[in-house]
Amino acid sequence: MPQPTAIIDLGTNTFQLLVATRGNISEPIQIICQLQRPVQLGLGAMETGILQNDAMERALIALTEFKDVAVSRGCENNRIHAIGTSILRRASNTQQFVDEVNDRLGIKIQVISGIEEADLIYHGIYHSLPQPWNPISLVMDIGGGSVEFILFEGRKIRFKISLELGGLRLLSLFQQDGQFHLSKLGEMQAYILAHMKPLFMACEEHKPSVLIGAAGAFETIWDLANADMPTHVIPPASKLVVTQFYQQKKAVEETDFVGRQTIKGMKAFRAGILPYANVLIATVLKELAIENMWVSSYSLKEGYWFLQNK
Repeated sequence: MPQPTAIIDLGTNTFQLLVATRGNISEPIQIICQLQRPVQLGLGAMETGILQNDAMERALIALTEFKDVAVSRGCENNRIHAIGTSILRRASNTQQFVDEVNDRLGIKIQVISGIEEADLIYHGIYHSLPQPWNPISLVMDIGGGSVEFILFEGRKIRFKISLELGGLRLLSLFQQDGQFHLSKLGEMQAYILAHMKPLFMACEEHKPSVLIGAAGAFETIWDLANADMPTHVIPPASKLVVTQFYQQKKAVEETDFVGRQTIKGMKAFRAGILPYANVLIATVLKELAIENMWVSSYSLKEGYWFLQNK
């Protein structure tokens, strides 16, 4: 068996680990292990622009676990790749954190731009879709700090952009007394629409008929819709029912944070940002009149894996 490769995605809200090796022609990636931890590296840094000491300590704990798991699955140090995204692009003390991770764990973090992030997400998602995939489609990846959009047709990318509209960022701007509040909805929607203008302009020429959500919040939407399934394992790509999404969105918005944590299928660490992610998704569906929605369980880390294992 070829030697496995480990990819660590250091998200603003969640850290994720993928350990995988080459598969066969029909399934080119063989996943050995996947983990995610709600590190909340961006907590406090959204407002201050400075990574907080407790957040960096949580990150080091998660990264230590991830390295131990990767090594136990046969990964050598030079095959463990760590990718930093939105909050590490913005924080003023990122270099201090990167140096400490390297000194303590021997893990070199590569901080990538929003456009590079979008490229990796596209490569991950494209490999998850049934082929041939012909409709003009819009990929949406909602992170804690940023949202990446990729408009594509076949193998051709028509447009890509990274916008600072992530779930934690919206939470930090529009929460009221620590809660999502419907009284803030109009103000939040206006803010989102203003920042999404470049996306909507790009979609005028190449109008997407499908919205494809990348992992994260979209996986939670799938989890809620399929909570009664006996196996409850999300496939690489799956269709979502738009009307069901709106029903779930309404239920989530009408429930407080504690109540959302008890909704069947809800991962507790998603309960805080899901209402904000839902508003983002609904805005895109409405403004672009999209009636078809899919979720891909592949994203940045799978895209990076495919580029490393061509």
